[in-house]
Amino acid sequence: MALRAEQYRVFADPGHALALSRAVVAAKIANQRTLLMRSLRSRALLAAADEPESAAQPEPAERLRGSDEPAAQGMAELLSRVAHERELSVLLGLEGQAAALYFGCFNRMLRPRAPGPAFDFSARNRRPPRDPVNALLSFAYALLAKDCFSALCTVGFDPYAGFYHTGRHGRPSLALDLMEEFRPIIADSVVLSLINNAVVGEQDFLKWRGACQLTDSGRSAFFKAYEQRKATEVAHPIFGYQMSYGRMLEVQARMLAAYVRGELPRYTGFSVR
Repeated sequence: MALRAEQYRVFADPGHALALSRAVVAAKIANQRTLLMRSLRSRALLAAADEPESAAQPEPAERLRGSDEPAAQGMAELLSRVAHERELSVLLGLEGQAAALYFGCFNRMLRPRAPGPAFDFSARNRRPPRDPVNALLSFAYALLAKDCFSALCTVGFDPYAGFYHTGRHGRPSLALDLMEEFRPIIADSVVLSLINNAVVGEQDFLKWRGACQLTDSGRSAFFKAYEQRKATEVAHPIFGYQMSYGRMLEVQARMLAAYVRGELPRYTGFSVR
């Protein structure tokens, strides 16, 4: 109860809420940008490998990193503004602009597949998702929200009282806050892996009245890939030691708890390089 009492007090303070929101949004945009650059680099290398040897030209290092992409440059500019933003409403706008740039390139992160357009992506849609890519994204985000909810409960938080996603009764706001920094590197990464490695196909989706959802076989493949991603180990950017992404959710929740209790001067969102 002591942590929850501090949670309500700290999150109700506009200064604390803004500082936490900036940390979460900065980590989310940084991770979206990293995934975008990695994916475009991979596509560029695959395309170069498919070219005849006589036609192959060495790619500039910047292009292979993807950092010269307009979307990546735009996201870098937005990221530089996040740290200095003093209005939550403007911060929401910066996050939205970054998401537009990111999802505007999402189709380019998908490898071309025969016979055709089954996994084409033009825009994010939900409630209900209307195509296979959006069905996968929505399912991934639902699972990630559930895992963040569990991590927060383990630490002792009230997962319904957040600092960024506020204002809607009955919504697990803090779970949604925590999951923001992990959306690209867990959820989106799983979706890209399933599609680009041809783990799922058209037969794994049902379409009815404009809605699209996974079949039992599709969900089974998804669960397996999702658990594999959660088991992947990565170095924590502050502590330095290796841990799984699944463990990272709880570690970030504990860092947030330490900030709420006044044991840490700031909360740092998790981001990959």
